[in-house]
Amino acid sequence: MPIKSAVESFLSRCIALNLAAGSITWYRHILKDLAAFLAESEARELKEVSPALLRDHLSGLRRRGHASETVFRTYGGIRCAFRFWMREGMIARNPMELVERPRRERALIRPMSPEQATRLLDTPDARSWEGVRDRAMMMLMLDSGLRISEVLSLDSGRVDWLNCSAIVMGKGRKERSVPFSARTAQALLEYARARSQRPAKAAQFFLGRTGKPICRSKMRKLILRYGQQAGIEGVRLSPHTLRHTFAVLYVRNGGDSFSLQEILGHSTLEMTRQYVNLARRDVAEQHKKFSPIDVLAGKTSAASTVTQNYQLV
Repeated sequence: MPIKSAVESFLSRCIALNLAAGSITWYRHILKDLAAFLAESEARELKEVSPALLRDHLSGLRRRGHASETVFRTYGGIRCAFRFWMREGMIARNPMELVERPRRERALIRPMSPEQATRLLDTPDARSWEGVRDRAMMMLMLDSGLRISEVLSLDSGRVDWLNCSAIVMGKGRKERSVPFSARTAQALLEYARARSQRPAKAAQFFLGRTGKPICRSKMRKLILRYGQQAGIEGVRLSPHTLRHTFAVLYVRNGGDSFSLQEILGHSTLEMTRQYVNLARRDVAEQHKKFSPIDVLAGKTSAASTVTQNYQLV
């Protein structure tokens, strides 16, 4: 079986299973990347793929600078494809069974500070249609922790203005209701009024200048540009950073992990606890800066005393 034909067969199976468009695009990307690597290694048939070639491909991803999380997910995607090909009788043996799972290093994205988030929201030009749209879009992400795919696929008819909530399609094609504040609702309404005066060629709430949906790369570039204009440093300027910022600020302001799990659409509470732990570390850092005892005794003298005692030990 030619590798190219096998890839198309697997993608057809993904479409038949009604997987999310983003998942299908991701599978297509990693498998075509694998096929290109195998072609360079003169392996064009599935039966010619060996565990050594697959290990070389995964190692090459690391050498090209891909994060460990990306390599880990790529390994899982390739393994899923080979299991399908094995079940379909396209191969007599599964070489992925002999390829070790790469170690996963999940680094939590550093969130923005409240001051940085405020500067980001103040950057779009409120006099322009696009500025009104972009500010509303970023406010919604910072207020509800939506993923980039959830924001861009939000249907204009799924916004509940009366109850300040919206129905979004999350991972695994699972719908959930996410709340937003009255202040965010005002920004969304302002954009909705501006949107109604322009031609709309799609049902999505957030549209581009031509009336078509905004693509992911466009949104990433927007947030990067606004972040740079606002002079924000020390954090990654990406849509996912806004999601992380929401989660940490939500916990810091008194939100509980169970409601946070519902809002973020996490399947397990374990995924949500990382934000709780990050918020706790943030509280510890704040305590170091504003400890009442340090303030009463004088921060400089207290710090020097600790240093001297440590040196004596």
